[in-house]
Amino acid sequence: MRLLFLLFTLFLGACSTYSEEQLNSFDKKIKEWIGQQKVQFNKTESGLYYCFESNGSGRNIKYTDSVSVIFKGHLLDGTVFELEKKPIRFAVKEVIIAWKEILLMSKNEAKVQIIVPPQLGYGNHELEKIPQNTILIYEIEIVDIK
Repeated sequence: MRLLFLLFTLFLGACSTYSEEQLNSFDKKIKEWIGQQKVQFNKTESGLYYCFESNGSGRNIKYTDSVSVIFKGHLLDGTVFELEKKPIRFAVKEVIIAWKEILLMSKNEAKVQIIVPPQLGYGNHELEKIPQNTILIYEIEIVDIK
């Protein structure tokens, strides 16, 4: 199940459409969760929330790169759906929209937390440990870029 959550991208992103009301509802839930945290998040135009713990160094990651990362994925209620303590490698172009977006903003050794609304994640598709239309939180550490 290791890469299942990362490698399921283009198909899902292309199949999920939401009304403005639904998008606003997701955003409201995210803002409520952020309000309970001690960290400030930025928001991209697409709706991805992010907070860099460490900016890393070197060049930015490119779409054609592959990266090794350590990460934890959990739901707003804290339920962990995936935890990778050892680095795993994948191509940037093979991940969900939110991961692509944040990776392209990142450098080697960066540490970042992202909050992924459903339209940038798995949308209305239900996975083994992720219900459909779920907001996801990832804590990502970039270990290597190739």
